[in-house]
Amino acid sequence: MNQSEAQRVLLLYRPGTAETGDPEMAEALELARRDPELGRWFEQHRAFQKTMRARFRQIEVPAHLRTSLLAQAQAQAPIVIQPRPWWRNPLWLAATAMVVLAGLAGLWLTPRPTAQFANFQARMVSGALREYQMDIKTNIMPLVRQDLAARGAPADYVVPKGLERLQLTGGGRLTWRDNPVAMVCFDRGDKQMLFLFVMNRSAVKDPPPPTPRLAKVNELLTVSWTQGDKTYLLAGPEEADFVRKYL
Repeated sequence: MNQSEAQRVLLLYRPGTAETGDPEMAEALELARRDPELGRWFEQHRAFQKTMRARFRQIEVPAHLRTSLLAQAQAQAPIVIQPRPWWRNPLWLAATAMVVLAGLAGLWLTPRPTAQFANFQARMVSGALREYQMDIKTNIMPLVRQDLAARGAPADYVVPKGLERLQLTGGGRLTWRDNPVAMVCFDRGDKQMLFLFVMNRSAVKDPPPPTPRLAKVNELLTVSWTQGDKTYLLAGPEEADFVRKYL
């Protein structure tokens, strides 16, 4: 489940309902807890729902309504009223309209991630931890480059010498803020994967420096650097001498 799919599921979230036991809802809630960007959006959505519920509770039935209806019923001859389908009831129509508006408001309030490298880094690591899909599976680098180029992703990247010693497993095209991202996957040799993400340097406001920068993000260790017009992010399981071994 990606961020957009989780947002569509979380739009249906209502506190205190049985929906929290739904596997899809549970997965979306877990993603919101791990993904800072999605978590902020979800908090805004919950605040909006809370405000809407409070406003519904403030609607009061006019005190004279019951008396007026009884008086009209007594003054008129008995009338046989055909049951109206529930979906044509004005109250149901109004409630449906409010749900639709709430959903639209949730989409309108969805924050667009800023073009900061930290956001790109967190998004790529989050995807690698959850699940990743390769567009091409092969151990031949020229075929990976050819496939990425055909999909509009960066294909003229430079593979560090440390990664060249590992088994290539394939690659795929990702997207971040409408910018194409190349993902190249390597097998570390113990059924653990390393991911090299490459994006145009101009896609971020604060690209990392040319000197490799080490950082732990969630459960993975990352190294980031900029070379030429490309920004690189390497992510993999934590281990000693990570930079020296793979760069």
